Amino acid sequence: MIRGLLIISFLFCTVIASSQISISDARNEAIGSIVTIEGIATNGGELGIIRYLQDDSGAIAVYPGSGSVGDFPGEVSRGSLVRVTGELKEFNGLLEVDAISDYEVLSENNDLPAPLDISLLDVNEPLEAVLVKIDGVSFTAGGNNFSTGNYEITANGESSEIYVRSNHPLIGEEIPLAKVNLTGIVSQFNSIYQVLPRGIEDLEIADDFFLTSSPEQFDISTEGFSIRWSTNQEANSIVKFGTSPDNLDQQIELGDLKLDHDISLQGLEPATFYYVQACSNNGNSTISSSMQIYSTASNSSGDMKVYFTDDVNGSFAMGSYPDGTSGAAIEAEIIKRIEAAQTSIDAAIYNINRTTIVQALSAAHDRGVVVRYIADNSTANLALADPTPDFGIIRGNADGLMHNKFFVFDADNTNNAWVMSGSTNMTEQNLANDFNNTVFIQDEALAKAYTLEFEEMWGTDGPTPGVFSVLFGADKTNNTPHTFLINERLVESYFSPSDNTTIGIADALKSADNEIQFALLTFTNNELGTTIKNLNDEGINIRGIIDNTGDQGSEFDDLMGQGVNVTADNNSKQTHHKYAIVDANDPSSDPLVVLGSHNWSGGAETRNDENTLIIHDGRLANIYLQEFEARWCEIQMGGDCVTSVQEILPNEIELNLFPNPSSDILNISVQLEKKEDITISIINSNGRLLESRLINDRYGNYNSSIDLKNYKSGTYYLQLLLGNQQTIKSFQVAK
Repeated sequence: MIRGLLIISFLFCTVIASSQISISDARNEAIGSIVTIEGIATNGGELGIIRYLQDDSGAIAVYPGSGSVGDFPGEVSRGSLVRVTGELKEFNGLLEVDAISDYEVLSENNDLPAPLDISLLDVNEPLEAVLVKIDGVSFTAGGNNFSTGNYEITANGESSEIYVRSNHPLIGEEIPLAKVNLTGIVSQFNSIYQVLPRGIEDLEIADDFFLTSSPEQFDISTEGFSIRWSTNQEANSIVKFGTSPDNLDQQIELGDLKLDHDISLQGLEPATFYYVQACSNNGNSTISSSMQIYSTASNSSGDMKVYFTDDVNGSFAMGSYPDGTSGAAIEAEIIKRIEAAQTSIDAAIYNINRTTIVQALSAAHDRGVVVRYIADNSTANLALADPTPDFGIIRGNADGLMHNKFFVFDADNTNNAWVMSGSTNMTEQNLANDFNNTVFIQDEALAKAYTLEFEEMWGTDGPTPGVFSVLFGADKTNNTPHTFLINERLVESYFSPSDNTTIGIADALKSADNEIQFALLTFTNNELGTTIKNLNDEGINIRGIIDNTGDQGSEFDDLMGQGVNVTADNNSKQTHHKYAIVDANDPSSDPLVVLGSHNWSGGAETRNDENTLIIHDGRLANIYLQEFEARWCEIQMGGDCVTSVQEILPNEIELNLFPNPSSDILNISVQLEKKEDITISIINSNGRLLESRLINDRYGNYNSSIDLKNYKSGTYYLQLLLGNQQTIKSFQVAK
C-alpha cells in the first residue's frame, strides 16, 4: 500500500511540475525542473536551431538538445505561438529549456512583443532572452564586413557586444559606419552578455549624414597611395594621416562637394605604415571614418620562392617550376635564411621537432642576431627542450591554437627582409611525409606587417617577451595593413582571428571567372562551404581535395550532395595543405593563390592565431596548379602522376653509388660542372621517402655516404635533384 501511495505521489508531483506557468515563474524554478511554458518566438532560423520565447512576464531560450522529442524547431518562426515542456538547464550561463519532452505550435504570424528600449548597461541577466532596442549604437569595426564572431558596440559612453553565428544573414554585409538603432535578443555565453541581431533589418540607420563606404586604398607606390570613400550626401573630402595612431599630424582637404571622394597622398616613405582617417563635411557637420592602417610599397626585390614537400606535375607548367619539391629543400632554405640573417629573426611556429633548425637559430643568437620564438602551448615542440635554447620563447594560446607557421628575417632591411609562410610545421612528419607548401617572399613592407602581428603576441617590440602584455586569439586587434604591392603584384595579408579572414578568402573565391582548385586538410567552415556551392551553381569549374572528410561538421558530404567535384584524399600521405587557386589557366582574369596556416574551419576563424596570404599572380597560380594536378591525378588514377623535373642527361653529371649491393654503407660520388644546390633523397620500392638531405653550393666532386643499418634487404632508389632536374639510380641492400 505504501508503494502504491508513493507511485500516486510521484505522478501527482509530475503533473504539478509540468502544469503551464509563466516564463518569469519558470525562470525562478530550480535547474533540472520540468516546466511547461507558452510564448511567442522572437527569432527564426537566423540564430540556428535555438528559439527565444517571450510572454508578458519574461523570455527564455528553448533548445532541442539531446533527448528532445519531435522535430523542434520545425516550423517555428518569428511570430509563432508555441507551448513547450522540457527541462531547465544552464548552458555556458544561458538558462534554457533543454531537452524538450513535448511542444506544440499553437498559431502563426502573431505580432512580436514590442522591443524594450534599454541602454547598453541593461544588457545583463534581468533581460536575458528578451527582445530589446538600443538607440544610437556605433560599431568600433564599422566599414568592415560581418563575419562569424563578436563585435564591440558603443552608445553614450557605454559598451557591449553583438554576436554573429555561422550562416547568419549578416555575414558578408558591411558593418555600418553610421550610428544605428539596434534591435536584438539579449543572450549570454560564458558570463558575457551580448545582443543577437536577427538580420540587417535590426540595424536601422539613425544618422542623417554618414559614410556609405569605408576608406579603400589604391594606386600603391613606394612614394604614396590614394584613398577613396563615399557619403550619402554631397560633402568635401579630408584625409588626416600620420605614422603614429596617436598623432595624425598631416592633412589634405579638397573643397569640392561630392558623394564619391578620393585623395592622393604623395611624398611618403617606402615600406612605411601610415594611419589614415577619412572625413567629410556637408556644411553642417563633419563625419569621420575609423582609423585605418596602410602601407606604401617597398624597394625590395619582391622575389617569391615556392616549395612543396613532394613532386608536382610539371606538364602543366607555363614556364616556371617550384624552387624545391622536398622537405629537405624547405628545411635547407629556412636554414639558409637563418644563416643569412643580420639583425633579427622572428618565428611563430605551431610545432617543431627539427633540432637542425633550432641549432641554426641558436647559432644566430650566439652571433648577435635577435631571435624571438613563439610556439603553441599544447604541442610537444620537442626541439625546444633538452636543452632549452638561450633565445626567448613564449607559448600560447590558452583558448585555441597558436597555429601560425611563419618566419620573419631582418624585417627592417630593404634587401634582406624575408617572410616565410605556408602550411608546413617544422616537424619530420610535415616535412618528410605530408603534402605541404611553403612560400618565401622578399619584401620589407610585408615583413614589417608580420613583425607587427608577431609583437602583438610577443607583448613588446623588445628582445624579451612582455609577459604581462601578450595577446593571443580573440584578444588581438585588427592592426596591420591588408594590402601590399610586391614587385607589381597585389598581395593581401590577413591574421586570424582579428581580421575577418574568412571574408577575405570568400571574396578571393568569388573573383573566379572560370575555375577554382583547392587542397585542404579540413573543411568545416559553413560560409566557405556556401560560397563554393554557390560558385559551382553559377558554372565555375571547381575541383577540391579534402583530407579529413570525417571531421565533425565537415562540408564534404554536403558538397558532394550538391554536385561539387570534391574528392577525399586516398593517399597514404596526409594532405596538410590550406590552399586555393583561382583562374590559373586564364591570364586575362585575375589568377591568384590563397595560402597560409588557416584551415577552412570555425576554430581558425574565431579562436586560433593564423596567417593567410592571397597572392594575385599568374606565375604562382600556375606553380600551385602543378602541385594540385599531381595530387588530383594520384587520387583519381592511383598511378605515377608527377613530371616535375627533367631527367639529367648522362653527360651533364656523373653519379656513382658503391658498393652496390651493400649491407651497411652506401657511398655516393657526384661530379658537378658548376656550383649547385644538391638534394639527395632515398625512396623505397613503394615510393615512400625515407630520408632526404640538401647540400648548398657544391662544385666539382662531392662525396658522401648513407648509413643502411636500419634498412631491410630489398631494392631502393637514390634521387639526386639539381634545381628542376633529376637523376635516379637504384641500389640493393643485402643483409
